[in-house]
Amino acid sequence: AAILYASPLYWKQDYHTSALTGAEWVQELIHRHPERILCELGMRLHVFTALVHELRITSGLKDSRHLALEEQVAIFLYS
Repeated sequence: AAILYASPLYWKQDYHTSALTGAEWVQELIHRHPERILCELGMRLHVFTALVHELRITSGLKDSRHLALEEQVAIFLYS
């Protein structure tokens, strides 16, 4: 029984194996796979872009030195 219980831990496979950077991944979601953004971030593309726009306009948030605001929001939603 212990072997069966521990076997999923032994046969682990990497889940996040993308060669893309975070910025490239976000751009791919937005421009190439708009239907997959719902699965990855929990909202549709038009809602994501509206959220980023509202954060930019009303909250005054902007791109940081190394991260675009879209990537910052995607990191927050993904985690």
